[in-house]
Amino acid sequence: MSVSFQNLETPYTRLHPERCALLIIDVQNDWGDPGGAKPMPDLDRVMPKLVKVTEAFRLAQRPIVHVVRLYLEDASNVDLCRRWQFERGETRAVVAGSWGSQLASALNPSGAELDVPALLEGRMQELGPREFIMYKPRFSAFHRTPLKDFLEARGMDSVVIVGITFPNCVLATQLGATDNDFRVGLVPEACTQTEEAGLLAMQNKGVQLMSVEELKAFLGIA
Repeated sequence: MSVSFQNLETPYTRLHPERCALLIIDVQNDWGDPGGAKPMPDLDRVMPKLVKVTEAFRLAQRPIVHVVRLYLEDASNVDLCRRWQFERGETRAVVAGSWGSQLASALNPSGAELDVPALLEGRMQELGPREFIMYKPRFSAFHRTPLKDFLEARGMDSVVIVGITFPNCVLATQLGATDNDFRVGLVPEACTQTEEAGLLAMQNKGVQLMSVEELKAFLGIA
């Protein structure tokens, strides 16, 4: 997506590359794989960018948190705005333990499966060096999760957000990060369903928008 306006960077919103973590939102098979229950319509465009962003953070040896949703079969932990449709089988996705709930393979080369009991209990699952999986019960990755304490314990004051989808969980996570005084960056081309009005609104909140190449330069990756 082409964005024709400038980031409103200040000393308080400028990201620190050495204290920056990546938050990958809801890139699970049901939404992030063409064979999933409800794949995003712009996956062909977005997934290659998501892979490049993830690889850049791995090379830079910065923390990565894969944030996931896990819905129980009885719908007891499904958001109220989706519960009726879930119970009726209309929007049934990311059911705990199912193939559709697993991380999309493009971002999970080891094929590691989710530790559902640990995640539902609020524990972080280690995927690799400096790479973790975390369950969120609602749209924001900061709502009733250990994320704030997890990041602060590692000295992180900046986050870059990518994933599925921009108007919902990406936006909610950005608001949660901003409310918790994190410096926030976003790679629009690595998010599904982006739109310019929403990006401008994010910039007005101090979010720093960057392309994949700008992100790599920011992290010091050639």
